[in-house]
Amino acid sequence: IRSFRPFPYNEVAEKLKSVKAVAALDRSAPMGTTGALYNEVAGALMANGQSAVMTNYIYGLGANA
Repeated sequence: IRSFRPFPYNEVAEKLKSVKAVAALDRSAPMGTTGALYNEVAGALMANGQSAVMTNYIYGLGANA
């Protein structure tokens, strides 16, 4: 994904049309919620009538710069 806004919903859905599972890697997320990328990818799939097992990984919290 090169541009987060506007999010390329149709392009993401097209690329993921044959996958069974998706892992979204987010740099951070508010406590108790999923990350922004996860939410947008899930929305892209749902808006296009697709589904996949999805999981969200947060990788940026506590990392050294």
